[in-house]
Amino acid sequence: MSQKGKESRIIPSVLSIPEKLNGLLLRVLKMRLTLERVFSVRDLLLLLGAFLLFLLRSVIPLPGILRTVFMILILLLAGIPVLLQGIRLGLRRAVPYEEAAVLLAVFIAVLLKKPEVSAVFLLCTVFLWQVEGYCLLHVDAAPSALADIDEDARNLVLAADSEKSRERSVIAFSAVLFFALFLLLALILAIVCLFHLQNASVWIARSLVPLMLAGTSAVLFSSLLTHFGAIYSTAKAGSFFRNDQVPEDFSRCRLFAFGKTGTVTDGRFLISEIMPVGVSEEELLRIAAVAECKSNHPIAIALKAAAGLKEGVVPSGVLDVREVPGKGVSTFFSGRQIYVGNARLLDEHNIWYQVPSKSGTAIHVAVDSTYRGYILISDSIRDNAFEALEELRAQGVKQIAMLTGDVQSVSRVVASALNFDMVKSELTANDKASAIHYLRATQGESGKIAAVGDGVHDSVMFDAANVSVCMDVKPDKDVDLSICTDEILTLPQIYRICRESERTLWISVFGVAGAKLLLCILGLFQVLPLTFLAVFDCAVGTAAVIYSLTCLTLEHRGNRR
Repeated sequence: MSQKGKESRIIPSVLSIPEKLNGLLLRVLKMRLTLERVFSVRDLLLLLGAFLLFLLRSVIPLPGILRTVFMILILLLAGIPVLLQGIRLGLRRAVPYEEAAVLLAVFIAVLLKKPEVSAVFLLCTVFLWQVEGYCLLHVDAAPSALADIDEDARNLVLAADSEKSRERSVIAFSAVLFFALFLLLALILAIVCLFHLQNASVWIARSLVPLMLAGTSAVLFSSLLTHFGAIYSTAKAGSFFRNDQVPEDFSRCRLFAFGKTGTVTDGRFLISEIMPVGVSEEELLRIAAVAECKSNHPIAIALKAAAGLKEGVVPSGVLDVREVPGKGVSTFFSGRQIYVGNARLLDEHNIWYQVPSKSGTAIHVAVDSTYRGYILISDSIRDNAFEALEELRAQGVKQIAMLTGDVQSVSRVVASALNFDMVKSELTANDKASAIHYLRATQGESGKIAAVGDGVHDSVMFDAANVSVCMDVKPDKDVDLSICTDEILTLPQIYRICRESERTLWISVFGVAGAKLLLCILGLFQVLPLTFLAVFDCAVGTAAVIYSLTCLTLEHRGNRR
């Protein structure tokens, strides 16, 4: 079968993703997981070497010197391809020279006339490498498939997967340090034997313990799998991270600041009342729509639709349109200055206005400083918004706030219905950013804040938060998390994916490190024989890798209720 045929067969069985995403995943696997492919030549030679070493001890009768020479030849036969592959691939295994440490441990075991230790250690090492390769290339992640992935989504997924977060960098450095410390311990124990020549074999055998346990590939593979799982589980749920750092930061957010319009509400405004002053209802609607002709705010879209003005059409006579964030717009049209917005816009220009008697968002209209009436609009709460916020609380979010430019009479009704912990009304974009900075100060250095909005005039608020989340949008490289569905329950789902992947990562890392330290102590005090150490170390590494593998199916685990 050709290489192309093999790739097309492997990838669908790996992640069960539509063919449109196969090329992306294949490039990522080639770029990031080159060494994790199962190299049959290396593995077969290692297995052959282990098998022959075992036979030397039990079957083949050889004189002492020939037995030693033959074992060394077999070690070279098994070791040369390992070292060549490490050099050829640029030592891409996260801990450098791990293959060389394996060969050194086997060589020392041979010198100690313990070929059974060499055989078991080689078999366990090869088995762990096989498990790592199998998990990364032949895992069946999830039966569901991504819907449709456009070019922007592909670019975001590739960018997120090609970068390394601070957390993964720390783990990689710690793994190298752990590897170096164990090698140093093995060297110290080997030097000690020079002062205890009568027990030299005992001390050399002890130096073999940290050398056999120095490999940390399981830790790095666990880090890679959890990272891979968080990004692709999120992509399958219809959302995309900007980079690899976002899942880590998002999992640590304990305060969420929501906008109102288009976030916890539908963002589809309906006109409930028109109250003209000195003009007809049709004329009032037309004036408001002309003033909002260049705006993409949901309120502007509703006004233009009601007036019959097509989206993107700018009527002749419109010379100057200026948006005032958090207040409205000011437009010069046919020689007249038009103001359309909330009460604060008219207060700014000292224009009298009428206070509506009904509840709703009032859009006031003034022409040449003369008040022409108001248009009352209403917005409904998004389906499942209450459940989404409660799910965030169940997952550890301590405080949920709403920051909106709407009036208090409207925002407090929404905040009460959704059980927000705090609500700030009548805020401009800069006011929202100031509120975010204040909330960050109350959280301390360890607390992180996520700002959730619909992307309309939210850039200032997003810049102030640790993580920016944009709802119901196309993938955006300027936003940390783009949720490309209109289902708000996707937000707690992504938060759960990030939290569980982080928890899985640290359980794997500390589990492997703790187990290796315990095994090292037991081995140094000769509580466990070397063969048992090799088997237990292999079992711990295999368990960590397989446990990390569960992150590839996080999107299928239902939210708690």
